[in-house]
Amino acid sequence: PARAMGDFRLIPISKDSLEWQCSVLKLGGLTILLDCGWSEALDPKLLSPLLPFLGELDLVLLSHADLKHLGALPYLLTKYRVSCPVVSTEPVCRLGELSCVACLEDREKYQAPVEHFTVDDVLRVFMSRITTLSYRETFQVQVRGRTLAVCPFPAGHHLGSAYWTLHCAGLSALYLVECEMRRSRFLDGLEYQRLLPAFRGQAQPWDVVITTPLPATAALPRRGAQQAPQELAVLTKAMGVARSVREQLLLEGTIATVRRGGTVLIPADVAGSVPEVLLLLDAAWEQDRQLSTTYPLVWLSSLGDMILDQIKTRLEWMSQEVLKSFEERISSHPFVLKNVRIFQSLEELCSAHPLTRPKVIITTSPHLEGGDSRELFMRLCGEPRNLLWLFGVPTTGSLARQLMNDFIFKHATRKEYRLQQYFKQPLPDEQLRAYYETKILELHESGQTLPPELMQYKTEIEDLVRVKLEGDVPPDASPSPPPDEPELATGTAALGAGSLAAPRRAGALASKVGAGAQLWTPVGWPSSRTVAHTDVRSEGDEYGHLLTALEMRTWKAQDQGSDKYGVAATEGADEAEAAGPGLAKEEAQAAKQEDEATQALGDWRESLRVHFPEPMRAEVRERTVRVGCRVRFLPDSAMEPKDMCLLFRAI
Repeated sequence: PARAMGDFRLIPISKDSLEWQCSVLKLGGLTILLDCGWSEALDPKLLSPLLPFLGELDLVLLSHADLKHLGALPYLLTKYRVSCPVVSTEPVCRLGELSCVACLEDREKYQAPVEHFTVDDVLRVFMSRITTLSYRETFQVQVRGRTLAVCPFPAGHHLGSAYWTLHCAGLSALYLVECEMRRSRFLDGLEYQRLLPAFRGQAQPWDVVITTPLPATAALPRRGAQQAPQELAVLTKAMGVARSVREQLLLEGTIATVRRGGTVLIPADVAGSVPEVLLLLDAAWEQDRQLSTTYPLVWLSSLGDMILDQIKTRLEWMSQEVLKSFEERISSHPFVLKNVRIFQSLEELCSAHPLTRPKVIITTSPHLEGGDSRELFMRLCGEPRNLLWLFGVPTTGSLARQLMNDFIFKHATRKEYRLQQYFKQPLPDEQLRAYYETKILELHESGQTLPPELMQYKTEIEDLVRVKLEGDVPPDASPSPPPDEPELATGTAALGAGSLAAPRRAGALASKVGAGAQLWTPVGWPSSRTVAHTDVRSEGDEYGHLLTALEMRTWKAQDQGSDKYGVAATEGADEAEAAGPGLAKEEAQAAKQEDEATQALGDWRESLRVHFPEPMRAEVRERTVRVGCRVRFLPDSAMEPKDMCLLFRAI
């Protein structure tokens, strides 16, 4: 109707909704933000068209738990003042939180931390700002005398994914993006009955239907992906678990690659494609013992265990088939994966399974923009036996999009790229020491109480704060320590072994700092001593055992004398026997104190690292990468063109 069109306006924020979803809907005088997605680049410039509308928002709707649909939400709610409600289903909230955290942590393994928001901001936003709903639960917002009612229904794409119905001022709108008509391995399909006018008890169709367009690129393979596989193609037990042509293609390419001695890299979204791929590959590996015993199936993610736990505990959001199977046999939970091993870092993976051996690796950066996905690709791409899978349509300008353009559209077999490789290096000792001292002073100035792991070092921290606040003492003013206080050698840290074994008073500590000594040096850090520094070193015999000075003289007399077992040796032995017990006791006591001090100092440094994450220096290097591996594209599990046309005709 004309009135409906006058009260309706849709403003797209993302230039391509296939890459990331974000749009503003004006319906019946109210403003609704439909999804708040972002790309892996986390570029704030992409959100510039949205900023003028933030003050007008009356509601934010979230449909899916991946970065594509809610990645920018923590940034916007942290950086700008947005006071309207944010609603989603409960799994979208929990898995969306893990998706954002996984994106940040995976990126910060190799790159500098994001300046716009932190992991703490993500946790705060998802814990306090989002209202969670169940399927078919209505949420109402009353603003300026108008009432907006929204309700989520199963969309079938990912766990907790929903399409939304909106009613305001006599107008009805349907927000239907990224849905799946058919049943998947653990989810029911789209609940399309709710979309039909007859089911809603209304004769007229929806006033507005908002959906995702189909890919306009004709060269992009898509049709027939959801059809049942041909029985003739099922040659092995592993291939028999495929339920669609899409799954059949994935298994064929993956199994053939590992059996030829290659490695398969599957970058996928944490809350999107990863659960479905894990279930498929685990089922295939379970059917073929040769696959499970010969070719490792690994998932590289710092939050893999946590994500699986969140999925396991939400059986009520899964399909009726899964629920019935679990009720009949509790041990039949679909996400009890028997053949998948999770690694939190690339170093752990390489130590357990060298990259030269065939395996299947699932990573969590689908567009290869950073993290372990990009690093693994650069290490594996030169080998022709390896295979890279691309899921969905990558964002413009990403590495995955370049590979799709060259290897999928143009059918290239080899290509050179000039890419940026990211590294992280430890800070120099002096900078790291200054960083920890600054953090301790900031903690003191903020008036916060010390964390539990630092309470045992309260005396040392108070000395450090006192010295820093009082300032340096002139170099000529270096009074000698009192008799009851042992003197600190030049280069020894005030919070080092000596200070932990016997805490110093702040006055003597300030004097040493003013005289040019280092304030404190955690264990393992080299001091400022040069090669010419004269330090008393313990000597040992030819077996490497440390000897006292008396034992060393006795041993040398025995070894160098004309009569090894003559008078000189006997006298030395008598002298050692007479003075040995006292010396040995004193040296044992000193060694014990030194070990305790070193252990305490090690605990001090580790405690600092727990409370204040150790900073790293990020570096970027230009590198020429020759890509010779095979690159294949797999269509996503969304609706096919035929299904979409039939659905829209019905509603």
